[in-house]
Amino acid sequence: MATNNARYEEALNKGHSHSWDQQWKEAIESFDLAVQESPKEPAPYAGLGMAYQELQQFEDALANYKLAARYSRGNIIYLRKVAAMQDKLERGKEAGKTYMAIGEMELGRRNLKEAMKNWRHAVDLDCNLLRAYQRLATIYRRQKDVHPAIKAYLEIARILQAQGQDDKALKACQLALQLGPRDRRILTAIEKIKQGQPLIESSSLADGEQGLSKGLLDRISGKGKEEETAAPVRDARRLAMSELAGSLFSDDETSDTTMAQLQMDALISKALDYQQRGMIEEAIANYETAMRDGANSLAIHFNLGILYQDKLRFEEAIEQLELSAQSHDFRLASCYALGESYRARGRSEKAVENFIEVLKIVDLATVQHGQADRLIELYENLADSLVSGGKREQAGSFANALVDFLSKRGWKDKAKQARTRLDTISDAGVMILGDVLTSGSNHVLEALYLSQEYTRRGMLSTAIDETFHAIQMSPNYLPAHIQLGEILGKQGRSEAAAQKFTAVANTFIVRDDINGAILTFERVLDIMPLDVKTRLRLIEMLKGRGQIDRSLEHYMVIGDSYYQMAQIPKARETYKKALKLVPRATDETAWKARIVQAIADIDMERFEWKRALIGYKELRQLDAKDEWIAITLVSLYYRTGQKINAVRELDKYMKQLVRSGRSNKVLGILEDMAKRQPADANLAERLYKLYLQQGRKADALKLLDILGEAQLEEGNESGAARTIKKILSLDPPNAESYEQLLAGLNG
Repeated sequence: MATNNARYEEALNKGHSHSWDQQWKEAIESFDLAVQESPKEPAPYAGLGMAYQELQQFEDALANYKLAARYSRGNIIYLRKVAAMQDKLERGKEAGKTYMAIGEMELGRRNLKEAMKNWRHAVDLDCNLLRAYQRLATIYRRQKDVHPAIKAYLEIARILQAQGQDDKALKACQLALQLGPRDRRILTAIEKIKQGQPLIESSSLADGEQGLSKGLLDRISGKGKEEETAAPVRDARRLAMSELAGSLFSDDETSDTTMAQLQMDALISKALDYQQRGMIEEAIANYETAMRDGANSLAIHFNLGILYQDKLRFEEAIEQLELSAQSHDFRLASCYALGESYRARGRSEKAVENFIEVLKIVDLATVQHGQADRLIELYENLADSLVSGGKREQAGSFANALVDFLSKRGWKDKAKQARTRLDTISDAGVMILGDVLTSGSNHVLEALYLSQEYTRRGMLSTAIDETFHAIQMSPNYLPAHIQLGEILGKQGRSEAAAQKFTAVANTFIVRDDINGAILTFERVLDIMPLDVKTRLRLIEMLKGRGQIDRSLEHYMVIGDSYYQMAQIPKARETYKKALKLVPRATDETAWKARIVQAIADIDMERFEWKRALIGYKELRQLDAKDEWIAITLVSLYYRTGQKINAVRELDKYMKQLVRSGRSNKVLGILEDMAKRQPADANLAERLYKLYLQQGRKADALKLLDILGEAQLEEGNESGAARTIKKILSLDPPNAESYEQLLAGLNG
């Protein structure tokens, strides 16, 4: 088609004139005429794009700006118009590609600042523009702008992972790791790629992966400034360097110092100097040479492990840090660095194990001695839950939250402050700092704390509402349920509280935390002491944990409860079951005596003399010094018609009293027994002889007189005759009466 330049120029000028006067419809007509005259000129399309844009006809505006850009062979001005319209029409991906192209053009014009501005805008609109992130990562790296470069590499990893290119995604992470060997965002990304979990989108990665419990320790104990290296590692590194430097200048040197020792000292001195100056390769080389020459200090192992980590030599770092972790001084920092190194290798289980060990060490320094065993057990349970329980996402969040906390200044003070706050809500049981990092929300513990405060003020309904709020945020967080049970109990709703604690205890069992279940079942029994079913469950768990004495205490409570409810056979049966457990008790004799006594008391009460006799014979063997047992045993022999055994047992006890220097008790005991058994000649004979030894003739006569009457009442005439003869031998005042009585018996 032939072009009439005059008509084209006239139409184009009119179009610009109408645009100047904001006569947009007239401008469109003129620009359309210009297009008809010259269809491949960009200017009229640009004019049409502006006119349609002003008339809010954005689709038409975009179409014309695209034509202007095409016929101008990519004029950057028109491309910007295209990008703006695409953005306006919310076509993010299209706009992102356009801004990407603009950035490439700016780079070609050596306008790096504008190029980066457009690439950043491009990825804001389309988070999957791989090329844009690659450009940004390369330039940030060259500019040594570490954090933006790391972010860009992580975005590259995310995009590549989504494309199924995990190997390339890991390579991107490795490039990022060179810039930040301890950056938790990178370590988390490596873990997720190796575990097949998708990386999160750019907005979250830009700020670092927060995790469910991010900042909870800070909320409890105050914010802190983030550092590049965790405080324990910094402190341990200073200690290690100080220790090595001190060894070089110790006062132990003698004239016998060998040349080899001097050379080794020189190597360590150089290594320390290089390490101090940040010359990592040189420091490593000197430490390695010193170790080959025989140096074997845990401080060297620690320093070398940290330096290997800085150079991404993680397997070598792990080897050295495992050695330095044997030292009390370096254990905390070594476990922390091991956690980082294992994460960098994608070995999340080992990473979490070491991070939990770190938190356990920190937490143990904040608790009372009596809490230590339960706290250690809770950390073991936490490790099982995160490592063996398959909670990979929660494990990663835990690791990140721990890294955040230990990267703050004053972390030790903050740990103590956190412990103080946790102890204020300790009605929910011993709580660990691990609870802070795994509770599920950064508001859960605050809600529990408020609940506790409301409870102290007597605002129990409000306290329950706050506890329910915590449970809604983290339904599986057991301390919240325990606290609810406590408040229900304070409200007097005993049955509801017991049901809640029972449910919590059953959950502890499912989680294989038997001690947690035991402690919670004991709370149930505090509320419902007559709940025999719960107490029996508790006994079985205590037996399984080898806590026999506590099991026996609960058996005794059950037996006593049955006894109080007049269910005597059940009480006796319960005591018998407990007796089977006694050989495993810490003090078998004491427990056996206590239980046998309870059984024997029941038999005595029910007049089961033969059963009671068996029990008291056993009690006598267990405690030979107990006077009450001895006397009761003698009485039981009499009750069961075993007079000979009764006297024999009494004689045994009398001898025991004499041997132990308590012979003064003998007379009283014999007198008491004689009153109970007045017809027993053998018993009377013993008391009679004792009276005579003491010159108490009148008492002896009285004793024989009572005996004789008892014998006559029983029809024992021969025995009565013998007794009367014995009376006559004492020349009683009324001898004639006794002689007549004796004659009557003999006649």
